[in-house]
Amino acid sequence: IEFKPDNYLKPDQLYQVKFLLGKVTKVPEKYAEFQFNMQTINPSFTVSDDGLRSAAVKNKMLLNGQLQTADIEKGTEIEKLLIASQNIKALQINWQHNDAAKMHHFTIETIDRGNDVSNLNIAWDGKPLGIELKGNKEISVPAAGDFKVLNVMPVNEAQQYASVQFSDPIAVGQDLTGLITVSNQSDISYTINGSEIKVFTSGKLDGNYTVNISAGIKSSWGSILDEAFTSNINFENRMPSVKIQGKGNILPNAGRLVLPFDAVNLNAVDISIIKIFENNIPQFFQDNSMGGNSDLRRVGQPIVQKTLRLDDDKTLDLHKQQHFSLDIDKFLKTEQGAIYRVTIGFRPQYSLYQGVDTTAKNTIDEEEMDNEEYDGNSSNGVDDDNDFWNRYDTYYPYGYNWQRKDDPNSNSYYNKDRWATRNILASNIGLTAKRGSDNSILVAVSNILTTDAMADVDLEVMDYQQIIIGKSKSGGDGFATIDPKRKPFLLIAKKGNERGYLKLDDGSSLALSRFDVSGQEVKNGIKGFIFGERGVWRPGDTMYINCIIEDKEKKLPKEHPVEFSLFTPQGQLYKHVVQNDSEDGFYLFKTNTDASSPTGNWLARIKVGGASFEKNIKVE
Repeated sequence: IEFKPDNYLKPDQLYQVKFLLGKVTKVPEKYAEFQFNMQTINPSFTVSDDGLRSAAVKNKMLLNGQLQTADIEKGTEIEKLLIASQNIKALQINWQHNDAAKMHHFTIETIDRGNDVSNLNIAWDGKPLGIELKGNKEISVPAAGDFKVLNVMPVNEAQQYASVQFSDPIAVGQDLTGLITVSNQSDISYTINGSEIKVFTSGKLDGNYTVNISAGIKSSWGSILDEAFTSNINFENRMPSVKIQGKGNILPNAGRLVLPFDAVNLNAVDISIIKIFENNIPQFFQDNSMGGNSDLRRVGQPIVQKTLRLDDDKTLDLHKQQHFSLDIDKFLKTEQGAIYRVTIGFRPQYSLYQGVDTTAKNTIDEEEMDNEEYDGNSSNGVDDDNDFWNRYDTYYPYGYNWQRKDDPNSNSYYNKDRWATRNILASNIGLTAKRGSDNSILVAVSNILTTDAMADVDLEVMDYQQIIIGKSKSGGDGFATIDPKRKPFLLIAKKGNERGYLKLDDGSSLALSRFDVSGQEVKNGIKGFIFGERGVWRPGDTMYINCIIEDKEKKLPKEHPVEFSLFTPQGQLYKHVVQNDSEDGFYLFKTNTDASSPTGNWLARIKVGGASFEKNIKVE
């Protein structure tokens, strides 16, 4: 049952919904009135920029930036929020919108460098979207011919580096060794990107550093930096996070079931495991892929809720990314055939970010009330795990403040979007299936650990309604062929207690563009090949058109007629011949064109038993 409002709900509102379930279906009296709450997002946005960069044209600069919204907004409305000016002159802003990702990129390209230093002003006002948020930023634009350092920024990406931004493009090919240094770092390398120099170090950067830029660096315009520059930058501790390694969902059982994961700035994590029962797997796949999590409450049950300490080993520096292993066998006895959804989450009190105690009230936003969570599906439940599902379905903590969603010192940072989750199936069965045009399925079964073919594996094919429409068993080479009665949806493999699952719907198939699938299509079980005694004929020549028909399945009766039609380049039927005798499937059609016949690509078409085959005949 879906509740769809006629109009948009009001933003930043907590709605209480009362559903008289007892009037729809028969339920116990205590469940007759089902209540739940839902909270709408408070609209907001943030503006950031990447700093001034030199454009490809001399004395021109550009500024790239991003405007990120809390909720999905229309790009045309976003453009009303931001204005830019230089010395009171309005500047054009170019936009690239990604509404679904709530990210809007902007570029200001027409920034002039005049005879004197000027100011670029960007201002934003959320009034067009009904958001009470406004602000502005002034950026100094250097004068023409003034070659200097504009900014030094720390960059914490996949690879850390210091970004040194200049007013002019930097000359490529010059030796920068010793001209830019970072305190306490000896092994330094450089990359020039327009007016930016990226400074890389060999080790991990954590804390405060001093970047020294010496005079002598050359620009592409021939200028030389005549003044040294020094800047202090801070590479902050990485934000608290967890990540499960790899992308797969099948965990081969080699004695122990171990799930590797990474953690940063956390001294503990919360482990929760939901078991999707074997008899519910077909229903699970109706709405999910192997890694899906839709409607888990209908098919699964929470079986583990534990806290795992990460600080038992005192030699580990938990402020940096560390590798851990989750030994699933310590938490449960896995059942072959079931799927387990493992969630690794964390709370504010587990954070080691900058050594701040996030459990203390003075470090939490006043709007955020301790660690109480917003209950997205509170009130009357339908099972004993109601409290678990309320927590599991919670995306935002109580008093969620979108503007502080990236602040590890705020409760708003610690929400479900930052948890690491993975569906795993304990199995050694690997499945590959190919479906032919006649709906038959060729299945290959192999052992994931050894890659050997698996024999005597029972295979069942179900349709979307979970009805078995085909069965088979793999042979000694691991192959099996199944001819389902209807369109297949799910393949289930069974050997002893082990299970394997493979969705066969069109959406789950691999794109054919990734494979070489060229070849001839077999039509109705009949193959046909047409050839002539030469490749080109002149008008008036006699043509000997041969055709080989292969009927392995013996679908054609003896002396079945074979029709031959010859069409002109204009598509007009020129000759039509029927034969019913052949030598081992070989048919010869003798025909000719007139001396006055048109030249071009003629078409030979042969029809047999509902299948037709064609070949271009060149007349020149």
